[in-house]
Amino acid sequence: MNLEQQLNELREQLTTCSKTLDSLQQQVTSGQEADSNVPDLSAISGYLALGADIQNDELLNKLLKSAMYVVGASGAGLTLLDTRSQKLVFRAAIGDGAEGVVGYEVPLQGSQHGLAFATGEVQASTPLNTDIEAKAQAKFRNVLVAPLLVDEDPIGTISAVNKQNGEHFTPADIDAYRHFADIAALIVRQRMRESNLNDMLQGKGVAAPDLPSLEATEQDRQVMQIMRSLVAISRQQPGLLPLCQQAIDLIANQKR
Repeated sequence: MNLEQQLNELREQLTTCSKTLDSLQQQVTSGQEADSNVPDLSAISGYLALGADIQNDELLNKLLKSAMYVVGASGAGLTLLDTRSQKLVFRAAIGDGAEGVVGYEVPLQGSQHGLAFATGEVQASTPLNTDIEAKAQAKFRNVLVAPLLVDEDPIGTISAVNKQNGEHFTPADIDAYRHFADIAALIVRQRMRESNLNDMLQGKGVAAPDLPSLEATEQDRQVMQIMRSLVAISRQQPGLLPLCQQAIDLIANQKR
């Protein structure tokens, strides 16, 4: 399977996740018992809880494995910005150093990760920050780092280490990792939106601890407002839910 096929497969998986979320959202308003004033959010909560755990996110780990394989690296990882400490924190890793690196904080200054984050450009060279080697219990000869951009703003990085068949990562590796970073950013953005939606439905004010904050788009705000109104209806006048469902279905199925 070539790079383009792998990327297309990952895009399809992300689309499937989005469709699953849409289906679960519908369950919130259409799958309630007639005599219940409180919506059953267990299904959507369970799904979103899995998505919020970046370290164990199956789709994201598949992407890291594919990225590592394509560029011929021995390890790969993903960092997200911790806005409180203003450091990039490793949230997922595979291969060389994976067991010790998760949770490690990378400074924005004096690291290839920080340089990629600040410039928005892929970086490939020997590591600038070697303190991580003691934590990871591994030696890193070279590193490839691409920024994760959401709505053109950096939220983290995706990296590869220890090129297996060369002293340095190649221009082709740099180009490939730029594409992998685009997909990784889409996955993280989806998880951030899922977390925001879960917080809204559950009435929580604290976001998932391993996800950066996300400013909702206008479309996100409109969807959340509709969901908020439907949840209120389900609590106050559950008998109106079938009518709401019919109206939504009628609008959604209209031919343009």
